[in-house]
Amino acid sequence: MAAGKPHLRPALASDLDALVALEETCFATDRFSRRSYARALASPRAHLRVIAPAAGRLAAAGLIFTRADTSAARLYSIAVHPDWRGHGLARRLLTALEQTARKLGADEMRLEVADRNKAALALYRESGYEEAGRLRQYYQDGADALRLIKRLAARS
Repeated sequence: MAAGKPHLRPALASDLDALVALEETCFATDRFSRRSYARALASPRAHLRVIAPAAGRLAAAGLIFTRADTSAARLYSIAVHPDWRGHGLARRLLTALEQTARKLGADEMRLEVADRNKAALALYRESGYEEAGRLRQYYQDGADALRLIKRLAARS
């Protein structure tokens, strides 16, 4: 790995403070709470990946959930610190989370994204996600969400 390149890895319990700080920096509403992150870190159904340039700091984090009763994974969040935006970290996390979902047997990834989040929508569409619906006033601030889905495995 090149010197200074942020390292992608699974999140650790010791990342809890940094995850909460990143969440508070990236999102004004609909934040994942400290308690929710603590539960996710302990859950076998939650898969958190982080990109860290140095100990104690996080440049980005991504979270997916899987369930035993479905072959779909749900992308809950990708957060990239404002100082690190434009460096391809969201794409790197998305790719890693899709690979994780495939390894866990998921054949599709589902997510919701604010319809006004143009950067995220561009990333998802470029990555093969297709619109599957609109959720009116989905977010705390009243914004609509688009539900997006991507097939991860070939249809049988």
